[in-house]
Amino acid sequence: MTKDYSQTLHYLNSFLDFEKKSFYSYKDSLKLKRVYQVADYLDVSYKDLKVIHIAGTKGKGSTAHFTAYLLASLGYKVGLFTSPHFFSFRERIKIINFINNKFKEKLISPKAVTKIIEKFKDKLIFFKKEKPTYFELLTLIGFQHFLDKKIDYLVVEVGLGGRLDSTNIVKPLVSVITHIGYDHVHLLGNSLAKIASEKAGIIKNKVPVVSTLQRKSAAQAIKRIAKKNRSPLFILGKDFQTMNIKVKKNFTYFDFVFKENKIKNLKVHPKGIHQVENAGLSLASVFILKKQKMKASLLRQALSQCLLAARFEPVSRNPLIVVDVAHNQSSAKVVSDNLRRYYPKKKVILIFACSNDKNPNQMISLINYDSIILTQFKHQRVFDVFELKKVLKKRAIATTNLKDALERAKSVHNKDSLILICGSFFLAAEAKMLLKKNQSFQRKYARV
Repeated sequence: MTKDYSQTLHYLNSFLDFEKKSFYSYKDSLKLKRVYQVADYLDVSYKDLKVIHIAGTKGKGSTAHFTAYLLASLGYKVGLFTSPHFFSFRERIKIINFINNKFKEKLISPKAVTKIIEKFKDKLIFFKKEKPTYFELLTLIGFQHFLDKKIDYLVVEVGLGGRLDSTNIVKPLVSVITHIGYDHVHLLGNSLAKIASEKAGIIKNKVPVVSTLQRKSAAQAIKRIAKKNRSPLFILGKDFQTMNIKVKKNFTYFDFVFKENKIKNLKVHPKGIHQVENAGLSLASVFILKKQKMKASLLRQALSQCLLAARFEPVSRNPLIVVDVAHNQSSAKVVSDNLRRYYPKKKVILIFACSNDKNPNQMISLINYDSIILTQFKHQRVFDVFELKKVLKKRAIATTNLKDALERAKSVHNKDSLILICGSFFLAAEAKMLLKKNQSFQRKYARV
């Protein structure tokens, strides 16, 4: 199996991976027509999947996880397709079950990946000119796996944008749009209206849409597309509410109201009021989907036990180190808010790196730090650390690897300070691997 899986990985990696490229033509490169053709030819019966589809700039991964846990708590076998991943692409394709009062996440196995690739391989030969991309193929592998495992529901996070994303071949039961902000502007457009139009491309004819409260131009774009598709639109703060929010050290508590349904004393573990917003979107989606009374205790348990890696996650106590996947303006603003809320008296030592298609000044300017160490991560899209220093025009230590950056940060850390690592999902992944003391955890993902 190890040899077979190794060959499978080699084959997978032979497909064009736009996640490793910073600049390309969005409209010319991502072709939904191609995904439909490949899916049909490979006989992937994606129309049989019952999908909740989630797009947005910030919070879509959290919302996807909350939604999957909520559905699992009701006794359903739930597929979850997300991106990117920390250590293994298999993290993107997993099944959530609620068994014996515990939630269990099971990644697609190397054996299952190999089996599906063997099934696809011979037919993919016929797509020499219009080969699917790496992400498109992963999407179809995921869909086939969920079909094989006979899941009840599938929660799908959009990869990039929405309208042209490979996941958009599905016709969902509910479409969800999280917070929309500025990110991937060179691909999606340089205005919120344009970005929102791309994200709202997941809206389908007469399919209900759940959206957070958006800025005016983004909200108008979503309303226009929902109206065009005759899709009922449910907006946070208007059609459903999260209220009585109480921020505590380990949980954030809130109440939820949707029509005649009211659930009190819900709680989420990931830090930040924005996670209440994400949980609210998830709850509304499930209520729209199920249209029935649900046991409040199960929904409470689902939200309280859903843990999200690297979302303002303290990964070390001494020294105090916090890791976050923030990689755009919207998420940097959330990090800044969380610093003020949870660590108001701490001096912040910021370790920062980002991809070369980002605007580092926009992110950095939102974070109130006392000192900064610039670094880089191991990925083709990385912003060279010395170029980054030139662009930022700030007094900063620059080092070419995270390990060295951490050592430098630790050397100036004291009881009045914390080390914050953020700027990229890829940086967060490296940080978690570097800081994880449990060696069995690293071995679990060693085979990619």
